[in-house]
Amino acid sequence: MLVACQVLLGVVFAVSAFTKLRNGAAVRSFAASLVMLPEGLRLPAAGAVAVGEAVAVVLMVVPQAGLTLSAILLAGFTVVIGVSIRQGVRAPCRCFGFSATPLGRVHLVRNSLLLLVVALGGTGLIYSGGPPAAAGLAVAVPAGLAGAIMLIAFDDIAGLFMETRGSV
Repeated sequence: MLVACQVLLGVVFAVSAFTKLRNGAAVRSFAASLVMLPEGLRLPAAGAVAVGEAVAVVLMVVPQAGLTLSAILLAGFTVVIGVSIRQGVRAPCRCFGFSATPLGRVHLVRNSLLLLVVALGGTGLIYSGGPPAAAGLAVAVPAGLAGAIMLIAFDDIAGLFMETRGSV
């Protein structure tokens, strides 16, 4: 379970950091979406977020540190999203690059699921029976990758269900 959580969180944060840092336009686009901040703080905050995500990826090799930083980042993101929603800010979610989808409850759900993964990883860390066997890795790594893909595409997946429900 711990390895699956490490892989899932590592991939999610790697994709998130890469989509923000891949070029100057991506950094500026993410910074521009941080409308809840004064304009002068947006670019430094965008850089700090992306670097924090990249550091979380690297720290996944030390599970306690990686899980701790993941929890801090996700809790902060969740608070910012909640405050944005409450204040009626309709900024687009730039969590994984370009998106026209404004921050909303679906992002709170996604972050809650990611925080659940952190908690499961912490539980796995506490009850770890030592290094995983090859068979365990053969199951955990693909499971973590599949979970990461689902959570990265969560906006799109949720949108399919919300559109279907709304058109019935």
